Amino acid sequence: MLPTSSPIRPINDGSTNGDAATRISAATKEDLSPAFVACFVLPPKQAESLISVLQQFVSSAEGLAPANFSTLAIAPTEDSTAVWLTHPDAAKCLGISTTTLYRYVEQERIEFRKIGNRLEYRRSALDQFKEQHVRPARRTRRQEV
Repeated sequence: MLPTSSPIRPINDGSTNGDAATRISAATKEDLSPAFVACFVLPPKQAESLISVLQQFVSSAEGLAPANFSTLAIAPTEDSTAVWLTHPDAAKCLGISTTTLYRYVEQERIEFRKIGNRLEYRRSALDQFKEQHVRPARRTRRQEV
């Protein structure tokens, strides 16, 4: 729904003695202007294209004041393309049992996050864990002699 150019008026349903309408000063009523508020969480490229489309849309609408578009650019603390695996999937990825993975979590040997009562593991952290725990191949007894 597009905002209209008429100011927002308080609703007086008669249940109060009219004090609600008198609490808002005349200056506040004049300051109230229509607003279009949108919040999106998008990758930067898609956000830029969406902002440009919204700017064109608002500028083409008649009777509206020029829009003030502000974007909050926060660099994500983690890679937004990171893949998080569930507990059973992480155990399969490492080639260990789920019980062993629970023990690693308890000992804080592996990175994880807990959402509710669900454990999740970052795929890159699992790969790094595997690389750190690679043992050299054993020689057969014939090769030792």
